[in-house]
Amino acid sequence: MSKPVMLAENSVGFKADSEKKQEPEHSESRVLPNTIGTRIRQKFQKTSNAFLQYPLKGLRGDVNSDFYEFITMGIVPYLIGSGMFMAMFNLVNKYLEPKSKVLAGISGKKMALGVVLYGLFKSLSPDLVTRPIYWGTGVDIEHPIEHVYYPLPKEPGKSAEIMPQIQQRKIYDSREFFRKDLIQKDLGKEYYDNIAKKLGLGEDLNDSITETTPIIQSIVSTAKTAKTFSSYAWAAVGVGLAMQDSWIDFFNSISNRRQHVSKPGESFVSKSGAKLKNFGKNTFDISKSFCKSFCNAFKTLWTGAPGTHGFKKHAGKAWLLFTIALTAGSTANSIIRAKKNGNLENKDIINKSEESTVI
Repeated sequence: MSKPVMLAENSVGFKADSEKKQEPEHSESRVLPNTIGTRIRQKFQKTSNAFLQYPLKGLRGDVNSDFYEFITMGIVPYLIGSGMFMAMFNLVNKYLEPKSKVLAGISGKKMALGVVLYGLFKSLSPDLVTRPIYWGTGVDIEHPIEHVYYPLPKEPGKSAEIMPQIQQRKIYDSREFFRKDLIQKDLGKEYYDNIAKKLGLGEDLNDSITETTPIIQSIVSTAKTAKTFSSYAWAAVGVGLAMQDSWIDFFNSISNRRQHVSKPGESFVSKSGAKLKNFGKNTFDISKSFCKSFCNAFKTLWTGAPGTHGFKKHAGKAWLLFTIALTAGSTANSIIRAKKNGNLENKDIINKSEESTVI
C-alpha cells in the first residue's frame, strides 16, 4: 500500500547566494584547449581539492560526494607517501657515524631524487604516446574539459543555496559515453570529419559521427593501455637515472651554494642586494650542475658504470631499449588498428549517400 506524499510542507526552494559566493566564469561545461597552461591549472585544482575539499565532503557523508572525487583523492596518499619515503632515508643520517653519514646521505638523496624523477617521467611520458596517436587519427584522449554541474540541495525545508561546481575532466574519461555533446557544441561536426579523413573513411560524409564512433572507442581503449604501459616504463627509467653516481656533483653544488655573511653595521639594502646576487648565481650554478649530472647519468645508464660487467653493465641499456620499443610499438599498434578499422568500414556495405540516424 502506498502512502500519499505531502509536498506542501516540505517544499524546497532554490536560490543563489550572490552576496557570499560568486558563480564560476563559465556556467556550462566546455572543451578546453589542450595546452601546458590548461594542464597545469587542471592539476593544481584537482590536487588542491583532493587535499582541502573532497576529504571533508566524504567524512561528512555529503550527498554530493561522487566517484570522481574518490578517484581524485588517490593523489593524497601518493604525495604524502612520497614525502615520507624521501624523509625516511634522510632524517636518520644525523645519528650515524661521520663516514656512514656521508654514504647514507648520498644514498638518501639519490632515493629522494628517484621519487621526484619517477613522478616527473610518469607525468610527462604519456605525450610520447598520445600526441602521435592524435596526429595519426585525430583523436586526442587527453583533451581536457571543464565539467560544470549543479549539486543536490542539502537543506530541505528551507531555501537551498545551489551553486555550480566544477570538475576538471577529459573528453574521453568514459570510453562508451565520451562527451559527444561538448564535441558537437564546441568543436562541431568538423571534429568528426577530420577523424574520418585521417582514418580513411572519406570526406564530406553525411554522418561522420556514427561512422567514427566505434573506431574512436577502439582508439581510446588501445591508447589508454599504451599510455599506461609506457608511462610506468619511463617512470622506471627515471628511478634508474637517479641511482647513478653522476648526481654527486649536483648534490655538492646544493651543499656548497654561496652563503652571505653579514658584516657589522651592514645595511638592510646591502644585505638584500648581496643575498639576491647570491641567489641568482646559485640558481645558475645549480641548474647548470643539474643539466650536466642528468646528461652524465643518462650516459652512464646507457653504457654502464665504470668497472661493471655482465648484467649490471647492460641492464640500463636493455631497459631503455625495451621502454623505447614498448612506447613505439604500442603507439603504432593503436594507429595501425584504427586505420585498419577505417578501411574495413570504408567498404561498400553502407550507402553513404543515404541519411542515417544517430542512436
